[in-house]
Amino acid sequence: MLVFGTVVFASDIKGIVEAIDDSNKTITVNGNIIYVLPYTEIEKDSCSSGWDIPQRFADLRVNDAVKVEVFYDHSKIMAKEIEIICLESY
Repeated sequence: MLVFGTVVFASDIKGIVEAIDDSNKTITVNGNIIYVLPYTEIEKDSCSSGWDIPQRFADLRVNDAVKVEVFYDHSKIMAKEIEIICLESY
């Protein structure tokens, strides 16, 4: 993927939310500081009821188990999508 002349690589990070910085709109997962953008899709796994539930940045909590689809822009890790997953699935 090529964005504004910068090569951007995408991958997933799975882990527990260790910290949330509301002023900078970041979460820390596995020691990685991840920037949550205004268009980052956030949802909570339904945990077997069938439909994922849309969430907001304010709904994220320390100790949530998450799977984050990320891309790298220079030295920053940016979240494309965050899924709060059931602990049974983790």
